Amino acid sequence: MLVIAMETGSGPDGHVRWAGSRHDDDRPDASSGVSPAELFDAVFHALHDGEQVALGFDCPLTMPVSSEQDPGSAPADADADALVTLAEPASSRPGLAELGYLLSELGTWRPWTTVSTSLARWKANTSILVWQAVPAPGASAVTASAAAASFFRQLPAATSHANEAVAATEPATGTEPAAATKAAAATVVNLAAAAARRAGLFVDPSELAQPAVSITVTAG
Repeated sequence: MLVIAMETGSGPDGHVRWAGSRHDDDRPDASSGVSPAELFDAVFHALHDGEQVALGFDCPLTMPVSSEQDPGSAPADADADALVTLAEPASSRPGLAELGYLLSELGTWRPWTTVSTSLARWKANTSILVWQAVPAPGASAVTASAAAASFFRQLPAATSHANEAVAATEPATGTEPAAATKAAAATVVNLAAAAARRAGLFVDPSELAQPAVSITVTAG
């Protein structure tokens, strides 16, 4: 498993710095870079070698939509395309632009790649998880290495909570909301799921109207 986290606006010339590590490697920056091309190379080779990849972003991955624009939790194809259209203005934001480039390249060179923003679904059958790195209370920003380390620390508990969420009614701290509480949450379009669909990669259409999984970045 390769876990990569992004620092938006941190690199030279507006590039996004990223750093990644693997579960069997305790180095904080086992792989790193500042260009979208370097990121694509790292992800492509990991997928080619049969690894799952988890991509963390420190920017918002969901965007509120009005009730008039909301197609519901399981949109039909036409409604899903409408949500993708709603997400397009955000596609050029730092972080999302790099995600769009990466997924578009994978759509060209590895079109069978599947993408998810749901931890339970990713653990079951998908190759790329896109997740949001959330600063801990009182913190204003996160570093890529701290975000990746937090993902590994919280993964066992987060996985358990995500699996329980199918029948649970309370969200797990630092993870995606439980399924039964999503309808009560603010209506959103999932920017990461929209980017995957725009790139021609498979993503469950229901994820377009659900928040991406989030991990709170904490000290080791």
